[in-house]
Amino acid sequence: MQNQRLSPSRILEGLLFLLFVISPFYIKSSIGGTGFDLPFNISVWFAATLVIGFMLWHVASSDTITLPKNYLYLLMLPAGILLSAVIAGVVDPVTWLFRILYILAGVIFLFGLFQFKSLSVEQVLFFIVVSGLFVSIYGVVEIHQWQDFIGDWLPRSNDNLPTTIFQQVNVTASYLATAILIAIYLLFTQSANTKKLIQSLLYSTIILATYVLVSSGSRTGLLSLGLGLIFLLLGLLKSVIEHKAKFSTVIVILLLASWAGQAGFNRTADKTYKLVNAENSEARVVIYHAALDSIQSSPLVGHGIGSYKKEWLAHSPDWYEDYSTVDMPYTLGHPHNELLMWAIEGGMLAVVGILIALISTIWFIARFYGLTSLAYFSLLLPISMHTMLELPFYISSLHWFVWLFLIFVTLRNIVIDKNNQLSQMARFSIRGLSLIVGLVSSLFLLQTALAQKDIIDFVYGRTTEQPLQRALINPYFQAEARDMANRSVLYYAIENGDKQKIMQLLSQFQQELDMNPDLKLFEDVINGYEAIKDQEKSCFVAKCALKIYPWNGGLEKYIATCSRK
Repeated sequence: MQNQRLSPSRILEGLLFLLFVISPFYIKSSIGGTGFDLPFNISVWFAATLVIGFMLWHVASSDTITLPKNYLYLLMLPAGILLSAVIAGVVDPVTWLFRILYILAGVIFLFGLFQFKSLSVEQVLFFIVVSGLFVSIYGVVEIHQWQDFIGDWLPRSNDNLPTTIFQQVNVTASYLATAILIAIYLLFTQSANTKKLIQSLLYSTIILATYVLVSSGSRTGLLSLGLGLIFLLLGLLKSVIEHKAKFSTVIVILLLASWAGQAGFNRTADKTYKLVNAENSEARVVIYHAALDSIQSSPLVGHGIGSYKKEWLAHSPDWYEDYSTVDMPYTLGHPHNELLMWAIEGGMLAVVGILIALISTIWFIARFYGLTSLAYFSLLLPISMHTMLELPFYISSLHWFVWLFLIFVTLRNIVIDKNNQLSQMARFSIRGLSLIVGLVSSLFLLQTALAQKDIIDFVYGRTTEQPLQRALINPYFQAEARDMANRSVLYYAIENGDKQKIMQLLSQFQQELDMNPDLKLFEDVINGYEAIKDQEKSCFVAKCALKIYPWNGGLEKYIATCSRK
């Protein structure tokens, strides 16, 4: 009994509970964004580091290695991306490094799951449902603005929208849609002697998550949930017919929860109207045209990881004359479609690798499970669909690990065993490496959390003895912190009339603009020249900026004043 309780699979279940249920709820104020800009991603990666480290340790101790039968096809995804990344070169070293580590960690996590044959998949799926329940409760608090009753330690959202830990409505919606589908899946596949408490939590999650999802007005969430329900019910048709009372209960719950959150349908209808409205649909057209232009200029290996923003600025102005009245974002970091993103940054090498992995997974699952495969596809649908419309993996690392776990769920019965032919030295090295990587990663994540706090304190004007000091030595936040520090020095010099310091900073900023034509940097340079009364140069810089940011009305207005100066 003791050995079973402390078996590797039980330990992994505990670590996955930490990953899916505990770590996402490191709730701190932030300025929004992606990656480690959002504090919960830091704690998620801390838990993921423990999980991956334990997986590597276990592999080094095992006599066999279990792999999905399509493992060679799955490996085409990281292989294609890594190959294109090496050939295309390094555009942004920090982005390149973290993106590669993100993918490699995901590969180890996915393949590591197959090594734990007695892992209770249903229990871990239940963990994800519980996580969805907690997110739903947070969403209810935001919708009704109940922070006044529980304290301001929970950040408030704008317009009473449930942004929750993810600080973005659609990311919340796709996560809740996934949790709802998993809860329904468990209701129809669990054994008859499942505890009443677990069943109650499953029903509670369906109720609250549906209410929050509908209230959010997220088209992405509602559409993926609707399609997912159709796939799930078709895949579990036999079980649904056998449990008609349970099916009726689920339908009634979904309808009642949807009715309670019906105000969200008005937002959904409004968003749908805007989507088909010419101006809003044309914005997508510009994004896709610019993306295709970028792909055509380097179709095989792409432009390198981290190059999208630069490519957007290079190609989007070409479409200004045809779409000058469209309300476009001034800058863009992602084309809101993951395949397009990798086609631009990784070229056909990356895209072909992704498609091989995707198609092989669909093929193996469909052949093995038949009609039941639709139930498994339904669990993957919300997050997968979301990647084709936005950038959930960049905003939420939790989505990444949940999605990978669901892929494991679909493939866990389609496996082959191979002898572990690692030498004793290799096994010892892997164990040592797992400890070193775990320790280094934990220290880095701790320092990153402190650096993120530095950024927040600086933005909100909280007095500290050494502002941005920890952020300035952090690899992830260093560039952002340096820009903030330089900008602060510039405006301090402007306020105090320090012309020499202004000229020194302007020279530095001009050099940076050649490498990084950032809109905020253009604004700083223009304001700097304005401060020293060099209007000729300020107008020249503004005209250069408008060529790159043609939809910027503020620049147009400023240039219009140049002729009168």
